Amino acid sequence: MKKTSKILIIGEIQNQHAAHVTVELLGEGRKLADSLDAELILTIVGNDVEKTCKDLLRYPADRIIAADHPSLKQKQLETHSRILYEIVKEQKPDMILGGATLFGKTLLPTLAAMLGTEVITDAAGLEIDKETGELLVTKPAFDGKSMSVVSMPEAPVQMALAKPGVFKKACETDGREGKFTAFSADWLQEITERKRTLDLIKEEKKISLEDAHIIAAGGRGLKGPEGFRLLLQFAERIGAQAGCTRPCVDAGWMLPEQQIGQTGCITKPDIYIAFGISGAVQHMTGVRAGTVIAVNSNPNAAVFKYCDYGIVGDAKKILEEFLKLPL
Repeated sequence: MKKTSKILIIGEIQNQHAAHVTVELLGEGRKLADSLDAELILTIVGNDVEKTCKDLLRYPADRIIAADHPSLKQKQLETHSRILYEIVKEQKPDMILGGATLFGKTLLPTLAAMLGTEVITDAAGLEIDKETGELLVTKPAFDGKSMSVVSMPEAPVQMALAKPGVFKKACETDGREGKFTAFSADWLQEITERKRTLDLIKEEKKISLEDAHIIAAGGRGLKGPEGFRLLLQFAERIGAQAGCTRPCVDAGWMLPEQQIGQTGCITKPDIYIAFGISGAVQHMTGVRAGTVIAVNSNPNAAVFKYCDYGIVGDAKKILEEFLKLPL
């Protein structure tokens, strides 16, 4: 049986705060660590991160290791992978978990190559095989229509990247606080930079689908670009974010970052309004809403099994009529 004594979570900082997926992994990692009687360690790499790390001590990590250096201010693959490699060599974890964010999907596979091990991305479920002690990872299959459970029986270090929004955020601990350790990163200044960030161009602030309180999403029932133009107008009017199903991205009607479901993002809004969405499990897996409202012309559509309120009717026509109403 595979023995696991240390689980290392590679945390991520976004806008001077811990990314949501990092706090989610602390909760799931704690469950795995408790089931294995293992130590749970969180590592944070960046610049001026000590305060963020100490804030994270209220969550259920046994230890937090921080690498704090000006060279780590920007997310650079070369410097971040080098410092994490040194931390892993020192700590010798049996399992490494990280977030399947844009940077995480680049960083952790690079780290895995440096360690000579494997990594599984887009994890939607993590559990331990009771017979072998191996990490079992549930993730979307290649066809995007089903889920598969995979493991890494030959990997010297088991690594997995979890999709943001899949797991519940960790609860703050009551009376228990982990230890904080600083990892020296002074030697980073000796690394010759192959590339340097000269300037950052800030885009207009947008709320991600993972953080949205209200989402208006469309499916093929909106019948093309014109239907989605109406959806975007509707979303703007009610203060919602717009999302869609995978076929609508494949058709070019919406952007990939607006895709919700197994192969898109996981959402947890207060209200989810589905226009012309059939309700396939691949999409509804990404919908964890407080209230679901569905509009579909097919009274037998599967989406009505998931909704709290349903309207049988042409989704595009209903949007047209709504937009005629005075503000």
